[in-house]
Amino acid sequence: MIKYHTFFLIFGIAFSETNSSFKINIDNHESILVSDDNAGDNRNKKNQDRWIAIDKIQHFSYSCLIALGCQYVLVNKYNNSEDSSLPFSCLLSFSAGLAKELNDNRGQNGYFSIKDMIANIIGVSVACLIILQE
Repeated sequence: MIKYHTFFLIFGIAFSETNSSFKINIDNHESILVSDDNAGDNRNKKNQDRWIAIDKIQHFSYSCLIALGCQYVLVNKYNNSEDSSLPFSCLLSFSAGLAKELNDNRGQNGYFSIKDMIANIIGVSVACLIILQE
C-alpha cells in the first residue's frame, strides 16, 4: 500500500506550478519582462488559494467517494478481489482529480493548484485506509 501512496505523491509533485514570465536581454544590456496576459491574474488567484477552504474539502470528499464507489462496484458487482481492485479504484479517483486540475489550467484565468491535488491525494489515501481495514 505504501508504494501506491509514494506514486501518488511523486506524481502530484511532478505537476507543480511554473512561472510564465521571463526576461529578454536586449543589445544595450537592458532587459524587458515578457509575460502572459494572465500571469497577474494567476498570481492573484494563487495567493487566494488557501489551505483551509471549501474547495479543498470538496476535492478531498470527491476523491475519497470516487475511490470508495469504484471499489464497491468492482468488488460487489464484478466479483473482483479487494486487493486487485484497489489500485484501479485509487488510480481512477486520482485521474479524475488530475483531469479536473488540467481542465482548470486550460481556462483563461485558470491555473493548476498543487494544493487541490494534495487534497485529492489525501482523499484517495483515506479511501485506501478505509478499504484496507478489516
